[in-house]
Amino acid sequence: MATLVYWTPRHPYRSSLDGSSAARLADAYRSATGRPWLQPLGLAHALLEVAAHALGTAADPTDRRAVAEALGRTKLSTVAGDLDFTTGPAPGIALLPLAGGQWQPTGRGHRLAVVSNNRLPQVPLDGDLVLGGPDR
Repeated sequence: MATLVYWTPRHPYRSSLDGSSAARLADAYRSATGRPWLQPLGLAHALLEVAAHALGTAADPTDRRAVAEALGRTKLSTVAGDLDFTTGPAPGIALLPLAGGQWQPTGRGHRLAVVSNNRLPQVPLDGDLVLGGPDR
């Protein structure tokens, strides 16, 4: 089964807050929780980066309209990639290019392999799309 990949520790981006790499963020999560990284981790961190940026650049961070205006002007490189809230598809919305992936079995469970990076060539491929299942 193929799936969308919106973030992995192999993404080549860094946090705008402290310069941490995607790999470092995933390692810190693993160390703190004892669990493997999750795809939403990178996007959740990027959301915090965007919030800090909007509050830090708003004319008045206590005024929600000023914060909304700052968000609408935001162009920011985050641990999940470059987010540009000025280009849309609608005001205040940023799009993130996605890769294609597949959960593949390993000796210790499964791993998310990036099998297509046409829209995100910065993320290296680390697997081939496997067609069929054990019955084929």
